[in-house]
Amino acid sequence: MARSVRTMAVLASLLALLSSFTYNIAITRKIPTAGLGLLSLLNATIAFSTLPTALINFAYPRLTARDNGLNIAAAINVSSIFYLITFALTIAYLVSVWSKMGPYAWLVLTIAVLSEITSYLQSITNSVLMVKDRGRFVVTSIIQSITKFIAIPVIMVLGWTIEVILWSTFFIVFIPSLYAFIYSLRYNVHVYDTHRYLKEVLSASWVPLMGYAINSFRSLDAMFIGIFGYAQLGIWYVIFILSKPFGYSGTFINVTYGELLERGKLSIIYRDFLILLLITTYVALALSFFPGIYINLVRPSLRGEINPLVLPVILLAVNSVLGNVNQFISNVMQGIDKRDIQDTREIRPGVYLRSLILHTHLAELVFTIVYLSTMIPLILLFKDLEFTYYAVTGALVSSLLANISALGFRLIKLGNLKSVLNGRALILDYAVPSLLSIAALMIIAHEMRFILYPSIIISLYQVVAVSLITLVIYFGIAMAVSGNVRSLMIILIRRIISTITAPQL
Repeated sequence: MARSVRTMAVLASLLALLSSFTYNIAITRKIPTAGLGLLSLLNATIAFSTLPTALINFAYPRLTARDNGLNIAAAINVSSIFYLITFALTIAYLVSVWSKMGPYAWLVLTIAVLSEITSYLQSITNSVLMVKDRGRFVVTSIIQSITKFIAIPVIMVLGWTIEVILWSTFFIVFIPSLYAFIYSLRYNVHVYDTHRYLKEVLSASWVPLMGYAINSFRSLDAMFIGIFGYAQLGIWYVIFILSKPFGYSGTFINVTYGELLERGKLSIIYRDFLILLLITTYVALALSFFPGIYINLVRPSLRGEINPLVLPVILLAVNSVLGNVNQFISNVMQGIDKRDIQDTREIRPGVYLRSLILHTHLAELVFTIVYLSTMIPLILLFKDLEFTYYAVTGALVSSLLANISALGFRLIKLGNLKSVLNGRALILDYAVPSLLSIAALMIIAHEMRFILYPSIIISLYQVVAVSLITLVIYFGIAMAVSGNVRSLMIILIRRIISTITAPQL
């Protein structure tokens, strides 16, 4: 399986892209308006309350790499302590809106609690498999995608009720987590106990608190949009759904991180970076040049609002590419710098000072500061400029500035290590094909005219058509221009065929 893990990761990423988009579109088109509100509230509660998982998500993979495994029982005990904070945050969050949820209040609370417990379980299993068994880590992602596909006909049979849809969000996460937990037990070690793990997680906690945990404050963007442009919150949710395909990269990026932690092979970085850029840019180009097709699929009622939504969609696409690049470089910096796990000495807080690890988390802090501090002025600016969706546009431009700031902050610290990203090779392998593809797609998008229908069948057909057109043009040009891309695609195709015809699970 080792040889095909990266190929499997690419396939899993594409499957995650398709399943996530399909599931979210089905939900968005079918669920009643009241249900959308409850679903948004459930997602917001989980995102806010699971803030403590940022601490263990940072520590557990590094402890696994250091100790050649993880004491599962000790990790569960430590996670349980942090979960008490999550439970308290969940109660506090939902109490403030309890009366507004009506008869669904207890259901939302139950599913939130169960989903959060599963998130803590994932923190353990993902950490172990990412480092010790990346094949199973990828299979876990594939199982989650398959579960999403299966959930759609199940929900359909049960009548698209709010209760069923809310429960589906839990099972989609729980089923692959159970699979991952079973295989994680193979890498259980008894090197250190609960007290040692807790002490080390707390010693390392100040680093992710400055970075990933602070990201929870980014959810204030919805509040700002609600204050300055309440009517645009629905459009903000559509933008959120359109961003889902870009979340595919998580599995692939984590495979790179796990391999760097375990083996430290710098030679994999450029290859993985190029794969990430090519796939992410392909998705961005399809969305940017055919926005009406995708908007109509997600929300047919917006067919008459396509023109004012073109700019927000393009900003979303650019932001998503930069966001994935930022996440990849962040994982590379943390994978390269292993000063905290180079031996079996206990992790102490001071070990991260002047480290790449600290710097990349500071970049997350920079992102959050720039994002939240520029959003309101930009919203007001676009309102004065009489943009139709001024609040959404202001938030997206603010995100763009934040992404650029965070990326620049990371690259400054890389110094001589920038060579691992091979900037010169990227000009021919990525920049030139992307520019030529943009020129070609501008002509094609101008000449092609699609009549938009509310029918989901016709909408899906149109999405598949424009996606294939973009795929053929972008990768065709990339392979014609770049020998590296050509070799990479040939290898990937061969291994995909080998993986499909002779799976080694």
